[in-house]
Amino acid sequence: MSKLLAIRIPENLIGELHNLRKEKGTVISHFVTEAIIEKLREEREDKEDIDTIEARKNETSMNEKEWNRYLKSKGIHV
Repeated sequence: MSKLLAIRIPENLIGELHNLRKEKGTVISHFVTEAIIEKLREEREDKEDIDTIEARKNETSMNEKEWNRYLKSKGIHV
């Protein structure tokens, strides 16, 4: 199901969209829908990254020497 959404777009972008449509036969509504989907995906990923950083910011960390010792104890030689 689709709904109509009226938005204001700068004239120069509308011109670019029309050129794209002429050059590649792209349907403008499909192009705009795909762009919105991509932007929403990026925003979700950014939020997930920020949430992960927030959750881990108080975790203890180890320096390189400690990390190498840990790896060695697991049988991983670097």
